Amino acid sequence: MERTRLSIGRALGLYFLYLVVFVFGGGIGAGVPSFIFGIITGTDPTSGQDHFLYAVMFGVTGYIAYGLARRAVE
Repeated sequence: MERTRLSIGRALGLYFLYLVVFVFGGGIGAGVPSFIFGIITGTDPTSGQDHFLYAVMFGVTGYIAYGLARRAVE
């Protein structure tokens, strides 16, 4: 398969698309479990416990969403 060079406009467009997908996917992937855990345990989900866990969840689910979006675009 021959790869063509991206124009600056297309590269910036794809960058922002992937950025939005990463942030949205990561936010859903980390935010929803945080609120569910808070509801189950009866704690305030915004209290900020387990920052590391939610950061890892955000990164992993964001990366998965980015990979899926990249495959869909190509």
